[in-house]
Amino acid sequence: MKNFIPFRIYQNPLEVEELIEVLQKHNIPFDRSFEKRHDAENYVGSNPFDANIVLKIKNEDFPRVEALIEEKSNM
Repeated sequence: MKNFIPFRIYQNPLEVEELIEVLQKHNIPFDRSFEKRHDAENYVGSNPFDANIVLKIKNEDFPRVEALIEEKSNM
């Protein structure tokens, strides 16, 4: 993990996939991990996809990624 730190946390996998597409298009390295949501219950048959998706990038990429998100939202 090349000094990646959490950038944003998503609950919707489609939202994070949109951002991942942008990162890949601009060759920005990233990592993602899954964290159990605090409101997700542990019981037999519970949905393993009830997790937050943590998108991590390098600290120096934060301003660039923020600008790309802003640019995409203005389209």
